[in-house]
Amino acid sequence: MGCLFSFFFRPSASSDIVETPRQVFSWEKEDRQAIKKEDFILDKRKNETIYRLPGSVNGQQFIIQNCDNCTVYVFDHTGQIQIDDCTNCRIFIGPVHGSVFIRDSTNSILATVCQQFRTRDCRDLYIYLSCTSQPIIESSHNIKFGCLTLNYYKLDEQYKAADINPWNNTWGNIHDFTSIPGTNNYSLLDQNENLFKHLPIPIDPSCSHLNINDNMETSVTPFTYGELYRHRSEERCLVVFFHNLNANSCARELILMTKQSELVLVQTKCYSINEMSAARLFSGNATYNSLVTKGPVIGLEFAGTNCVQICQQLLNNLTQLKYQNLPHFISQSAIDAHEQLDKFYNFASMQMFA
Repeated sequence: MGCLFSFFFRPSASSDIVETPRQVFSWEKEDRQAIKKEDFILDKRKNETIYRLPGSVNGQQFIIQNCDNCTVYVFDHTGQIQIDDCTNCRIFIGPVHGSVFIRDSTNSILATVCQQFRTRDCRDLYIYLSCTSQPIIESSHNIKFGCLTLNYYKLDEQYKAADINPWNNTWGNIHDFTSIPGTNNYSLLDQNENLFKHLPIPIDPSCSHLNINDNMETSVTPFTYGELYRHRSEERCLVVFFHNLNANSCARELILMTKQSELVLVQTKCYSINEMSAARLFSGNATYNSLVTKGPVIGLEFAGTNCVQICQQLLNNLTQLKYQNLPHFISQSAIDAHEQLDKFYNFASMQMFA
């Protein structure tokens, strides 16, 4: 039957046969021929200090494996990071567009900015993190997480290249796939455990122009207490800046002023709110409903004694003296703030999983 079918339906010699051109992969293109695989894989290194400067990786995948007692600095944005079977290593990775996977590694330090983070079969790690989504650990023990605060030349540009928003950082909201009741496989570091207490400051002359520092006041990602303050009872306040050219600058100045007033920045979020959610969050105020259509909002959660009153005073000074007519929202009471914060974070979660 198959032969009969082939005989009657065999194309004639005059039939037009269109050949589908072979797919050309990214690494085969002319503008990628200069890329060498070995430049993006560190394998079986020992007792070395290795640098990758801005522009040297440029969004490619990067792999570190089978390394012992190495210090690695990648001051560039990457596509994805894999770290496997490393011991006694100190690693910094610039903004990662995708995921960071670290597996089968021990007694090491890792600092990175990424969209997703996951460990498996690791132990005794210090992790300094700015992560858009919930970090995950699996079959790992004694993992210490801290909020990454850092700045260097072109880091803000690398955030944008990796499509990472510095206001979205869930560094301490850890999910443990293999948790055991009564024990904890991870812990959270406070602000006194800064990055360069554990990761050496690079002193190579090739890095001198980067002006690397871990100062919280100049960090691209603001320091947040996150889960360290989640169950504390201090008064809270929600401040929302609507889409505006000056929103980012005003938010950062407010954070510095609140710190001087001994308030704590618990968490920040930046996302787009639809008009229906805005009506629920802002109690039906039509002015706010129209403002959310202009673009993403920046939300800040503060905590501390007399938090609402202090935030109102500080923000009033800012908007009168420097940022006139900057559209914003601020809680009017501690009771209001509690309900508003719940709604603000719920809407953010709904958007993430939409």
